[in-house]
Amino acid sequence: MQTLACKDIGLPHCDFVASGETVHEVLEQMIDHIEDHHLAEWGHREEGMDVETERDFLIRHIKDEEGSPI
Repeated sequence: MQTLACKDIGLPHCDFVASGETVHEVLEQMIDHIEDHHLAEWGHREEGMDVETERDFLIRHIKDEEGSPI
């Protein structure tokens, strides 16, 4: 199981954690959550981060069962 928490990507006031067996599952859950709940505070696109760079940023923060980066 792999996980990605809002708190790990700079959204400290949210307890949401995306989880799944694959990076793709976790990434899609987190992107949907950000779009539904954090667009105003996310701001990476306003900082010039394109979609591919944003996905790479999220992937770098996904952790495995032991809590280590994948």
